[in-house]
Amino acid sequence: MSPVFSQGVLFVVVLILVLFVPVYFILHRRGRKQAAPPRTRGEKARRALVYVLRLLGFALLALLLVTGGTTVFVSYQGAQEDMRPAPSAVEVPPDLPFPVEEVAFPGGDGLTLRGWYVPPQNGATVILLHGYGGNRTAMIWHAAVLTEAGYGVLLYDERASGESDGDHRSYGWEDPSDVAGAIDFLDGLPGTDPARVGILGCSIGGQIALQGAAYSPQIAAVWADGPAGITARDLTIPGNWVYPFTMSSNYLVDWFTARALDRDVPPAMIDIIGTIEPRPVLLVAGGTEKPLLGSEALHVAGLAEHAGPHTELWIIPEATHCDGPALRPEEYAARMVAFFDAALGIAR
Repeated sequence: MSPVFSQGVLFVVVLILVLFVPVYFILHRRGRKQAAPPRTRGEKARRALVYVLRLLGFALLALLLVTGGTTVFVSYQGAQEDMRPAPSAVEVPPDLPFPVEEVAFPGGDGLTLRGWYVPPQNGATVILLHGYGGNRTAMIWHAAVLTEAGYGVLLYDERASGESDGDHRSYGWEDPSDVAGAIDFLDGLPGTDPARVGILGCSIGGQIALQGAAYSPQIAAVWADGPAGITARDLTIPGNWVYPFTMSSNYLVDWFTARALDRDVPPAMIDIIGTIEPRPVLLVAGGTEKPLLGSEALHVAGLAEHAGPHTELWIIPEATHCDGPALRPEEYAARMVAFFDAALGIAR
């Protein structure tokens, strides 16, 4: 049994003791007192009501115990699943519309990250980051659009994903230092202007892109499509009964993850996104409603409220999550190129 799971079991045991034992002793003491038989209908009704309320109390207690135990277990499982490595073989597709160079460079703590690099024709380069559990091939569409527009691109597999090293993932907590490693790799390459480096990511890649920009001032512009939050504090209240369970579970996931990584929970996105100012940021979100949880736009708009005036929000009503390129390929491509052109000083 892992230390993290042992802590979770201990939490459940303490919860049961705190909730059940006091109630047990109170009812046990009351049960030992022999009450006189009821003499009136009113007294009978009162005793019946007390009995029903006790049953309801036990039912509520049982519900709390089951819900609490289930929440702890599911949160532990979620943390474990999120941290498992996601290796995959990556090969250059035969129909790839642009030539790539296979590259490897050290991440922030020495892990070797592997990816593809295309040198720029206009001096500007964009780092591309894929979603959780994927690899660099998820960003081929974005790379094709940008290289056709003259941009250089660096697509790499995030740590413990694809062909990059690492024995665990961290839901983006440890990845900002890898962005710094990518910047160091690009620095000094022929034809690359260090003042014209942008970053683009989808889902967890969008979250890492925003963190990377917050901690690496060399990043000149950020495009984040469906960025995930970093911690439970980034959750936006959807206004329904599911929210308390979702929030408590996410706080537990943060706690389990921090214990497993032997580190503190990092700052939330709402605390750091404003530090990217005055560099431009474009946040993309799908507007399609999901049962109980609302739309992605609700969450991303919540992040935008904590960003600075140079942050723009684009909501694609029919999109769900990172599917804007499939639903609106021409508009998405045009907006993406125009954004980096303006941000990185590319004249056409």
